[in-house]
Amino acid sequence: MSATVGLLASFDYVDSAVNAIGELRAAGLKKITAYMPYPDHHIEEALGYDQSPVRVWTLAGGLCGAAGGFAFTAFTSMDWPLVTGGKPILSMPAYVIISFEMMVLFGALATVIGLFINSRLPYMKPMVVYDPEFSAGKFGVYVTVAADRIDQARGILKGQDPSEIREDPVGVAHAPSESDPGSGLGGVPLVGAAASSGFDSADAVEGDLVGVATGSPADESGHDTRRMWVENLKIFGVVLGTLSLFTLVANSIPQVQSEVPAVLTFGADVSADELMAQGEILFLGAGGCTACHGTGTRAPNLLTDHAGTGLIGVRCASRVAGEDCKGYLYGSMVDPNAFVVDGFDPIMPDLRRSLSNDQIWAVVAYLESLGGEVTVSGADIMATGDGSSAGGDATTVAAGPAAGGPATASADPIEIMNANACLGCHVFDGGGTEMGPAFDGIGARVDADYIRQSILDPAAGAAEGFEALQMVMPATFGNALTASQLEIVVQFLVSQR
Repeated sequence: MSATVGLLASFDYVDSAVNAIGELRAAGLKKITAYMPYPDHHIEEALGYDQSPVRVWTLAGGLCGAAGGFAFTAFTSMDWPLVTGGKPILSMPAYVIISFEMMVLFGALATVIGLFINSRLPYMKPMVVYDPEFSAGKFGVYVTVAADRIDQARGILKGQDPSEIREDPVGVAHAPSESDPGSGLGGVPLVGAAASSGFDSADAVEGDLVGVATGSPADESGHDTRRMWVENLKIFGVVLGTLSLFTLVANSIPQVQSEVPAVLTFGADVSADELMAQGEILFLGAGGCTACHGTGTRAPNLLTDHAGTGLIGVRCASRVAGEDCKGYLYGSMVDPNAFVVDGFDPIMPDLRRSLSNDQIWAVVAYLESLGGEVTVSGADIMATGDGSSAGGDATTVAAGPAAGGPATASADPIEIMNANACLGCHVFDGGGTEMGPAFDGIGARVDADYIRQSILDPAAGAAEGFEALQMVMPATFGNALTASQLEIVVQFLVSQR
């Protein structure tokens, strides 16, 4: 008889298997493998199965992913800083989403890696022993013992009234060691690898060894190892085939791609319809023109009749002697103080600071179309431009205002506010117009963050009592002010208490 012997017992009830495992462990026999038709926590507890260490891998992966997400976004922002209206370069709330996604990704990957490592997968060695009845309702307990303790182990197993028991030296070659208890987690086999030919009765083990394979243990081991490799290769093939199939199906589905926005170009042959369409977008949207010319309170309403003189496309030709409609409208935008309408203050800035020459002419064409005839042409654009359109070369026109630079290079807050026509809507020190909240005492009512946001994004909220005029304030001051000028104005207003 070999120095190490294996005993395999089959039980009809889980309690019998649990008691047998407990008595074997109490007797100092630790090399135990249990088989069960379904997971049972009683057997796991009897085997000394502890909580899975995979959760530590998940925690470590999640923490590394979250830290990596914050580091990735932070270092990217520092390496390519985008200064926008004095806002902070590092904004941690904006990084939460990418950090959360990185946490989930790395946590999931670490979980899979930890599962494979702790389960010692893929498992290339054949299982100790196995019988199909362990998947049909019975419970098995296999223990490897030294030859001089086989009687003690057999007595413990018989004490739990097994339905069958056998001595199997073939499985001893693949039995778990002290450092490798069982196959899989906690000594619980995951799959069956080598099916036996059945059990002998409990009394049959009293004589010679039974149930021993005809080949030598070495031959049987090599055969089972090859079979295990074949099974693992089959599993790998199924996984690879499934992924390939899903990839093929995913790539065969027609992809819906968004169209790139059409670029509008102004050349010598630009049409009136193109100019009108672009001018309407600017006037009603990005240009911020309706902030003053859509209410009729701070400036004439250009969308409706004014004092019985008709729409702007009609009255523009009779406003200034010797000026045609398009000349008057263009002059009002580039030199507004020379064409102030009676009853209104000179608060309009030079639009060349916020709109390109092409955009200004597009707005002129749109205004001419309101009740009149569009006379703007490509020749007008090239004649008044800076030469970029000379020779008929196309000029790209964006849908939003161009960055034309600050209205003044001064660092004095009063001069900055005057240059940007702030007092056309706000009262300060006895001057200005009470269209919006007064600047007097504003520092006692709101903080610096609120003032900064109100300048950069007026649509974010309105002061109490001015909700109806929320959309009136232009949203172009982020381009009209430098970052330092913005902070100078904000800190000056905060100091007004």
